[in-house]
Amino acid sequence: MHAVSLRVQRLRTGWVTCGAPRHCKRAAHGLVLSRKLASAAQVPPGQLGDASDSTLVGHRNRISQLSAEIETYVAKVVSLECQAAQESLIQQVGSAASRVLDGCVVNPFGSAITGLWVPGSDLDLCVIVPGANDRHLQTRALRKIAGELRRAGASHHVLPRIGAQMPIVRWSPRREGGIACDISVNNALAVANSRLLAQYVQVDSRVRPLGLCIKFWASQRNINDRSQGTLSSFALTLMLIHFLQRRTPPILPSLQDLAVTRGYPPLFIQGADCRYCSRPSDVTAAMKQLRADGVANSESLDSLLQEFFLYFAHEYQRGTLAIRSRVSFVQRLDEADCYLVVDNPFEPGKDVANVEVRHYTRLREEFRRAWSILSSSGSFASACEPAAPPGQGDPLSGAARPFGFGGAKVMCSQDRSTHQSADMA
Repeated sequence: MHAVSLRVQRLRTGWVTCGAPRHCKRAAHGLVLSRKLASAAQVPPGQLGDASDSTLVGHRNRISQLSAEIETYVAKVVSLECQAAQESLIQQVGSAASRVLDGCVVNPFGSAITGLWVPGSDLDLCVIVPGANDRHLQTRALRKIAGELRRAGASHHVLPRIGAQMPIVRWSPRREGGIACDISVNNALAVANSRLLAQYVQVDSRVRPLGLCIKFWASQRNINDRSQGTLSSFALTLMLIHFLQRRTPPILPSLQDLAVTRGYPPLFIQGADCRYCSRPSDVTAAMKQLRADGVANSESLDSLLQEFFLYFAHEYQRGTLAIRSRVSFVQRLDEADCYLVVDNPFEPGKDVANVEVRHYTRLREEFRRAWSILSSSGSFASACEPAAPPGQGDPLSGAARPFGFGGAKVMCSQDRSTHQSADMA
């Protein structure tokens, strides 16, 4: 049996700033009204003007209902049983890996450490194997882990996916309700990205509930699947951080930029500088500097959720969505025209969203739909009503004849020849 340093790495993280996509002018009265109502929701009741008391008090009541919906959903997501199940799976994978690989370390990453894990999500595990520095050695290590997992028991299917861009072994439960694992080898940059997001979640208590709600909404509306050309959970979380950095005053700083300005030493992982600020004192000092008048951002969860959808529905038009300064990096050739390009925090210039062009209109319309529902007294549940799966519906459910034909007779070839003969006569 080989020795193993089995370590469950927990939350370490940092913060960031964003790119500057162009903004469109908000000419529509509805957008202006939404802003006024959102700000009015934060005014103490005794300071409301008499003429608008009933309207604004009604709006405040609706806002409080939306907040209650958000809090209820987030409370349901937290499950000690799921956390225990995750820990059990991590131990099982670690034990299997230790029997066939020397000195390996098991690191959870993804939503399991960012705090954005929800029931039904997969558990992402990275096995750090010393010396497995190329694809061939990594796939060989994965095959050893897969073989050991098969021998360990029959509770899960073992499905090697060696041909994927990032080779993995999918460890999928045979029974419904279990947690599936995606196991990779030396996927260290993914672990670093997850720890960065986890640090952002720790900076402000509003980040996690917003992230959970947005992830649930996207999943329900069938736009949360990178393999289908829509938005991954990682991309959605970066979009949320980008949005929160642009609030006035900002809710989040740029943890990577702060690490540079504070003189943190570079931390290179697979050729990428992965340093970010994780000292609470440095983050607090940076946030004070970002507040022009010294007042912290006090926007409520419901207001921020609406504003997130408004931003991507109407304000954001084009440009790279980034959470760090990109001044020192080469811009994309299509920088002025690219849409929903989400910059990789540790590999600037690399798009982590990879949204297919055919989905651009659909995604914009989904953001607009969500904002329209929430800004017009609709519930969060209504905004998250499941979308119809692609391909459903009766393609012949429309008019029997093309528009414009009215009651004209549709002639067969024999009728047409007879009609033409009569015309010639």
